Amino acid sequence: MKIEVLVTGPEIIGRGIRGIEPVIEEIINGASSEIHVATYLLTSSAIKIIELLRRAAERGVRINIIVNDLKSQDPRIVSELKSMSDQFPHVKVIDFRDPHGAQLHAKVIVVDRKKAVVGSANLSWCGMYSNYEAGLLIEGEPAWQLAAIIDSLMLINR
Repeated sequence: MKIEVLVTGPEIIGRGIRGIEPVIEEIINGASSEIHVATYLLTSSAIKIIELLRRAAERGVRINIIVNDLKSQDPRIVSELKSMSDQFPHVKVIDFRDPHGAQLHAKVIVVDRKKAVVGSANLSWCGMYSNYEAGLLIEGEPAWQLAAIIDSLMLINR
């Protein structure tokens, strides 16, 4: 297992610690078989990540995305996710709904069950650039476990 600290924030980036967004881009671009995404918030500034996911889908990568309260997300992002899932049968987008009213507050991206980015940053401009956020790049068995958790969440929210 390998763990690397990631950050966002204008005063922290560049001190030998990598930023969350470039690492997300790196692992999505390196995906060969599957990507899992569990997220609380997707704003229009997440369009770059959606475009990276679309390119991965075009390469045949299976993509599972679970989003908290999908209808409350940015309309452009919702439209892009719907378009992607309509175009590619191997892309699944699930609207997280807990019968007890709990929220999906996770911010996790897992690639090939081998690498995962987990942290406090939402997929938004503030989360990726201007806020002070912390995260981890995890490689190894815990990444597989995170993917299994996302699989479980998707099954109960079909």
